Amino acid sequence: MSNKTIGILMPGDMGHGCGKAFIQNNFRVITSLNGRSDRTKNLSNNAGIEDVKTIENVVNFSDVILSILPPEVALKQASIVNRIILEKKKHITYVDCNAVSPKTAEKINNTISSKYCNFIDAGIIGFNPVVEKGQTRLYVSGLNTEPVKILHNKGFVIKDLGKKVGKASAMKMVYASATKGTFALHAAVLTTAHKLGLSSEYFDELKYSKPDILSAMERMVPRIPLDAARWEGEMHEIANTFSDAGVTPKFHQGSADIMSLANKTPIANETRETVNQNRSLREALDMYVEALNHK
Repeated sequence: MSNKTIGILMPGDMGHGCGKAFIQNNFRVITSLNGRSDRTKNLSNNAGIEDVKTIENVVNFSDVILSILPPEVALKQASIVNRIILEKKKHITYVDCNAVSPKTAEKINNTISSKYCNFIDAGIIGFNPVVEKGQTRLYVSGLNTEPVKILHNKGFVIKDLGKKVGKASAMKMVYASATKGTFALHAAVLTTAHKLGLSSEYFDELKYSKPDILSAMERMVPRIPLDAARWEGEMHEIANTFSDAGVTPKFHQGSADIMSLANKTPIANETRETVNQNRSLREALDMYVEALNHK
């Protein structure tokens, strides 16, 4: 098992944690850091992931590639990898772990050459495997999901949803529609209350009647901007998933608007490593309202 090489595209917040967990379980883990931010390079290097410089080298040396990217670039990344696969005639497994709709997952599958590549649709639920202590869930579906199961209990808990491409992505979409959709609703409610001069009264009411909701708001709303740029695209993918299922997409189209607003606050310029841990909810809401006023 230790001679298997896992390629990660790309080692950001989730990807670097996956890589670190796989290395701890005796896999070789590689990536391409060409064009990546200094933060991503630092995360990757600190995790011990080997930089093989180019995506061509990642394809050439990997047994399994995990694509972990913002959803809006997932299809483009698959096209790039597919071109390399065809040039090299490389037999490989490509696991698309991105937060995309089932329809987008099918498009990605159709982009990848089935002659050389085994495509696995996947959805990651939970924090990265280092934070989750190996309990991050990876839902998978596809004609042959066996190759990725080498990572079961070695960073991921693999949950197989069968042979239909798109089912794993659907699971991710449904789950995130509730979690991140709720974060967005909380931010919208609090920003509105703050803009209307009702923050103190609203906080007092929540302390009395819904303390758990207030606690969740205090925990997440000041931190949404750290991920808002990526989550905005995810909200659009969720909206498309709902629409394709015959359910209104408007909840998550609105959530995408809130993510866009959060991304305009100064907090969005911080990272999980540099974020002000002492910032209060009220201070964060001042920034949301300021961004709203300049919208």
